[in-house]
Amino acid sequence: MSVLLLPACYGVTLALWSLLRPFKDVPEGSFYFFGGVASYFAFQWVFFRPIRTYVFGHELTHALAAWMTGGHVKHFHVSKKGGSVSVTKTNFFVALAPYMIPLYSLILLGVFFGIGYFHSLRTYWPIFLWLLGLTIGFHMALTTFALRQNQPDLKTSGKFLSAVIIYLGNSASVVLMLGILFPKTVSWGQFLRLSGQQTVTAVRQIGHGIIAIPPLLGKFQMNGHVLQQSTPHSRLRPGSPPAVRPLPSATKPMADARPGPRGGRERVL
Repeated sequence: MSVLLLPACYGVTLALWSLLRPFKDVPEGSFYFFGGVASYFAFQWVFFRPIRTYVFGHELTHALAAWMTGGHVKHFHVSKKGGSVSVTKTNFFVALAPYMIPLYSLILLGVFFGIGYFHSLRTYWPIFLWLLGLTIGFHMALTTFALRQNQPDLKTSGKFLSAVIIYLGNSASVVLMLGILFPKTVSWGQFLRLSGQQTVTAVRQIGHGIIAIPPLLGKFQMNGHVLQQSTPHSRLRPGSPPAVRPLPSATKPMADARPGPRGGRERVL
């Protein structure tokens, strides 16, 4: 299953790169957003990882994902050393949701736009972008850290398949958020179209490669057969004289001779 999703990863990667290229000119105030991302990485590098804050959001995302899929939370525990949550229903979405969904970023988005619905907050837009970038950097850095800790969540679907789903989920989350923040620069439709086109291209290239394999194998087998026929079966040892092959003769071979009755030699053909 994970191998079948690899062409989609290829298509999403190229589409995401095409989507992010215009941001080199920092349009629509995106400087504040990317500055917030860099600020979090600098904070973690200089000070510490806020593990307890991440664990709380991680386990809360598990609980919300279970609730969204019809489950119930039976136990919820968070500490600095780790956390746990017990739910009545689990699946790959419940297991992998914390690694794909930036919960604190979504909460910040909801609060800002919820208040902005009743009162204009355009004055605070740069600060909001910086804070949102800060939460995205928090999600990126600590999710990467968590994935290196041999998480049991990844065993539900297998590590390789989980990694593929997490990559696709995070790409979708980033595009969704950038489309909300910078609608003049990021188009969801364009991203989906480019992803689909590049995925189809990757599938076709793989198909052409698979079709070309049998002729290549046949060619290699034929070359190996010819090489085997042209190779002598006997090998000379170092210092031994070269083998001399007898030349075919046009005359009949000499027949055996037996003594005749008169003391001569009788030829027996």
